[in-house]
Amino acid sequence: MTGASSVIGLEVARSLSEIGYSLILQGARHANALELLADELGSRGRRPVVVRANLASERGVDHLMATIRERTSHLDALCWLAAAGVMRPVSALSLHHLEWTFRVTAGSFAVVTAGLRPRVSIAVSSLGSQRIAPEYAAIGAAKSALETLVRYLAVELAPASSVFGLRVGLIDTPAARRLSRYEELEALLRRRAPMGRLVTPEDVAAAVVTMVTEMSSMASGSFLTVDGGVGLVL
Repeated sequence: MTGASSVIGLEVARSLSEIGYSLILQGARHANALELLADELGSRGRRPVVVRANLASERGVDHLMATIRERTSHLDALCWLAAAGVMRPVSALSLHHLEWTFRVTAGSFAVVTAGLRPRVSIAVSSLGSQRIAPEYAAIGAAKSALETLVRYLAVELAPASSVFGLRVGLIDTPAARRLSRYEELEALLRRRAPMGRLVTPEDVAAAVVTMVTEMSSMASGSFLTVDGGVGLVL
């Protein structure tokens, strides 16, 4: 699992551990959070392997893949939560900003998934891949690229591997609070959501567990949207 030290990643890791998965957790920052999570899960069963790897670099991607190959002859599931980017309008983005964002969020997913060919891969995207959020251009565009790669990989890796996308709505996390006018956006989505609340990390974790354990391989290349129904309302 990549992006394991994020608020969402912590909950997904806990849920996968609870159903018996032995985990390999990647993170580039927040080393203490990763180690604390590994200790927590280890106290309940098998301690996860922690991998510090910068997914914006070839060396980091190679290190992650080598570690996985050392630990298992076949990776059953890959959950891709890794994402990075700057919150700026397009006019304030540099080529470096865009390249870094695309490498971490989308490019490394393609390389790792094609290289390891898990039984099932889940790429976590966001509504920002299709909708406009203030100063979300770099990440939104990278998430769109991620979703395109899900479709291509689903075709190229079939029938041995299934690849799915999980598109989630706004979640109250430190990363989301970096959005311009976050409070205004949060209030708007709360009013519009038929379920009456925002998505939580626990909602995402439940969806990941369902996709890993129950999703038909015949649905490979498709996307599950977890947004409380916000996207259905005009």
